[in-house]
Amino acid sequence: MIELEGFAVYPDQIATAREWMTFLRTHQAAVDRTLIPEHLARESIFSITLNGRFYLCWYSEQTAPAPAVTDSQDPIDRRHVDYWQRCIDESVPPLRFSLENHFMPPAR
Repeated sequence: MIELEGFAVYPDQIATAREWMTFLRTHQAAVDRTLIPEHLARESIFSITLNGRFYLCWYSEQTAPAPAVTDSQDPIDRRHVDYWQRCIDESVPPLRFSLENHFMPPAR
């Protein structure tokens, strides 16, 4: 499954959201290990300001259904969930992008 979704950040939590992204970047190897039980082949996070609102957008390629990250006991996931709860304004509908095409070069 390939997804691209964007989530609004509370206006007063943009600095915390940037701190969150720095935390993920500086713990790259530990974050990468959390992708295995989540069946994620790839995950990328983008940011955009749209109509004056700051969003974090997740692109992911998942190979199988996975347990909710909120159920994980991994310290990286716990910190990730904490940042999510502090930063993401779930009262704003997420941006959900529809996949129209997906291209990959043939296996070599």
